Amino acid sequence: MSDFTIGDRVDFGNGTGEIIKIEGDQADGGILHILSADGELKKLPAGLPHITVIESSEGLLAKGEFADPRRYDLRQTALELSANRSYDHFIALPHNRIKIEPYQVKAVHEILSSYDHRYLIADEVGLGKTIEAAMVIEELAARDRADRVLIVTPAPLQQQWQEELREKFGQEFVIYDREFVETQQNAHPSQNAWMQEDRIITSVDFAKQADIRDALGNLSQEWDIAVFDESHHLTARREGQAGIEKTQRYRLGEVVSRHSDGLLFLTGTPHNGKRDQFYFMLKLLDPYRFEDEDHITPDGLRDLMIRRLKSNMTREDGSRMFPEKEIRTLPVTFTQAEQALYEDVTEYISEHFNRGSSSDSNVAGFAMAVYQKRLVSSVYAIRKSIENRIQALSGGGADGKLSKLVQQLLPKYRRDPEMLTDQAREQVERELEQVSFTDNPEELEQELEILEELRDQARQVRVDSKAQKLQKFVNGILESDPDEKILIFTEYTDTLEYLRDEVFSSYRTAEIYGDLGQSQRRKQVERFEEEANLMLATDAAREGLNLQFAHIMVNYDLPWNPNRIDQRIGRLHRYGQDETVKIHNLFVDETRESEILERLLEKIDEIESQLGLSSDVLGLVLDDFNLEDEIMTAVASHKEVDDVIEEVEQHITANQADVTAAQEQLTAAEHESDEAETKKIRELIARSEENTVLGDEVRQLLRQFFAEFGGTLRKETGTGEPVLFHVEPPKILQGNSVDAVYEQVTFDRETAVENPKSEFMSIEHELVEALLAFCSDEERAGGLTTVKTAATDEPTPGIFFTFRLECIDGVGDVVAEELFQTYITLDGELHDLPEFTGGLPPEQAKSSEPVNSVINKHEKLQNTAVAVAQSRGEELRATIAEDREKATETRIENTKAYFDAREERLNADLESYQEQDKQDDKDMSALINKRRRQLEDINSEREQVLAQLETKQVVACEEPKLVSIAVVVDGLN
Repeated sequence: MSDFTIGDRVDFGNGTGEIIKIEGDQADGGILHILSADGELKKLPAGLPHITVIESSEGLLAKGEFADPRRYDLRQTALELSANRSYDHFIALPHNRIKIEPYQVKAVHEILSSYDHRYLIADEVGLGKTIEAAMVIEELAARDRADRVLIVTPAPLQQQWQEELREKFGQEFVIYDREFVETQQNAHPSQNAWMQEDRIITSVDFAKQADIRDALGNLSQEWDIAVFDESHHLTARREGQAGIEKTQRYRLGEVVSRHSDGLLFLTGTPHNGKRDQFYFMLKLLDPYRFEDEDHITPDGLRDLMIRRLKSNMTREDGSRMFPEKEIRTLPVTFTQAEQALYEDVTEYISEHFNRGSSSDSNVAGFAMAVYQKRLVSSVYAIRKSIENRIQALSGGGADGKLSKLVQQLLPKYRRDPEMLTDQAREQVERELEQVSFTDNPEELEQELEILEELRDQARQVRVDSKAQKLQKFVNGILESDPDEKILIFTEYTDTLEYLRDEVFSSYRTAEIYGDLGQSQRRKQVERFEEEANLMLATDAAREGLNLQFAHIMVNYDLPWNPNRIDQRIGRLHRYGQDETVKIHNLFVDETRESEILERLLEKIDEIESQLGLSSDVLGLVLDDFNLEDEIMTAVASHKEVDDVIEEVEQHITANQADVTAAQEQLTAAEHESDEAETKKIRELIARSEENTVLGDEVRQLLRQFFAEFGGTLRKETGTGEPVLFHVEPPKILQGNSVDAVYEQVTFDRETAVENPKSEFMSIEHELVEALLAFCSDEERAGGLTTVKTAATDEPTPGIFFTFRLECIDGVGDVVAEELFQTYITLDGELHDLPEFTGGLPPEQAKSSEPVNSVINKHEKLQNTAVAVAQSRGEELRATIAEDREKATETRIENTKAYFDAREERLNADLESYQEQDKQDDKDMSALINKRRRQLEDINSEREQVLAQLETKQVVACEEPKLVSIAVVVDGLN
């Protein structure tokens, strides 16, 4: 049995840890209190035979026990590659597959340098908010500060986030939906499903449900960082004098905010002019920043929000980073047959729309709106709809009833359609097309007769004027430049299929629509970029696709939702676009919906110039205005277009003052970069690249490790340029996240960016991380001590010490880590790090006189080395503490001001109640007591919050941890 002492590191069979207490006599059944490596407290009998002391490097040196120099070199390489986790440079920046601009680096650095990583990223659409958030997560993870991450998005964006994080950053996230959560609950009924995985993506409308909110509010371990994409959907508003109306989404935000350390909100439209809603969103990030919406200031926003507009972004040479966009009209005139069909179908639609609008559910109104939109989309689309309806009504129809699922989706389909997945939207419209509005057999028969006449009429239309116009336009473009690329949007898959199979069957096309999976979409984007001239897309492509290699877009039909129009444009008008983006809209003369939309879009330039925005303007000024209803009502009631436009303009005018004021407030808080700041960011990027682990270093590390423990690293045969590798890790690393074989491996970032199918093996790769973890485990990898030889002109003998320095804050989080090395010769003098020439085998080292002379003095030399390491640790601590104090100073001031204002208001109420209580006819005791209790609660909360902030300011450097020792002797003697 070993003789244990407090502080010993021990292996207890299924883990390792440090003895922090010894209870009783070891020789007579004593108990060891062991703090395990994963933070658990173990109580084990001291007499257990499998508990063994893990020898430290100094203990091994005292005994004259040395490892083979190759094993030491391997450990040293691993330690050096995984160290230096400070915030003065980026760790993960050079290890992903994306090109990053300085303005993005600036945003990420600001967030990483902040007190608690809680920020609103409010960059305009197309500036790369998703990339910035992913970079924050990646950098925190590289510093072991992001083990648990939650990403909450609108349902349609879940897969996009998952794919982007996997492909560009090598991060694996699990999508949580109802099916997945129930599977987890059935498998582990006693556990919270949200603790089963550490990296989770979920939709806001799934997570907002009461049972899921409850589970998210009952976590045994909080999120290190959470992200809300499209955070403007977290809505709360003032109600009455003192009330607050909170949506379910907002209540979800409250739960996640309480249980997250870092918190990022992403939105291109942070402020729609409603000041209370903006205030409540900010309150989720920092509850004590502003007293209320009247006290939001640009200065108060500057370290809470990052906001940049495309119009203000410039390159180093002063040129615009984002080119202009031009919106043009392609007018279409129907033939007589097309116009007759349009008018006859519109008459049929109007009759049923007006009949259905008086009902509570208005299912008929919804259904007829779908038909009207399909009518102006294409003759093919409306013919298909009529044929489907005939087939449904011939079988009795759906008798006015929709499935339970569609009934649940219908309110969102009307008010918030962008929060529906494409599949959900299509299911709603498919059922609406087939629903019957009457159970009267005669009325049903009459409708069928009308539909059959309309079907026959549609079949007789021989000329498609819209398709001809589009084809002529496309031909003109391709005649000028056969390699040009054109993105063509339509709202309906039927129209897309018609364009693909009938109009452009002989052209090189790619396509994206709702039913395509993410991998199929990627292939279609690659086809569009590499070989196809045309991309035919439904609104499934309006978000999540980056097509800035094209600059011409055609809206074959326009959605009646203004947000979708901007989202379509955003596929091209975004970061990386070098050409003027040209948008061409096909409008049909003598159709009300086209006239309304055309007149509306003509106002875009005017509104954009007034607000200084280049996207989302229609959504802002038409907030709370149901454009679809207005268009449908105009069509059904033969309302004059001028009257509709006048109503729209009145709404815009009513909203524009608030929206303009909101934009001015945001603009005042914008992060503009001057020349000095730009230089600082470029220095940060250069420092990150200088300190990064190069691909050659990673490849050499693998070679070293495989030479010691087995494994294969060889060039792929027949790959030519670039060179790709075949990697087979040894069995000791396989399992968990490490595969048995990796094909098409590259260690070069540029090769990885140009070859998306290659396996990019950087320092952040799961195999390399497993290898580094193995080498850090001194029991498994060894290499704690060795004897190295140095050149004759180096001062020898001596000891080369390697320490790990760690600074922690007041809550125990590691805020800085550094590998510190020093070399001390036998006379106790410090010297520059020696140049090694080789090493001595363990058996030869034991008989070396210079080695033994060092062993005899090792305690004195080590004391000197520890003192030097402590001095460096104090320098590191002082730098971090100064940065921390700056980061929390504003937060503490804001918090004090917040509580002072609340206390002042409550005291004023209290004084008023006390004065009124002096009057004979008034008893104000209940209100007086209530205000006194509130004052007590305020003071208690103030003390607690300020104490937490001050705790974060405290920084301490732990005692230097000696991780390896090398005795250094003359290589020739």
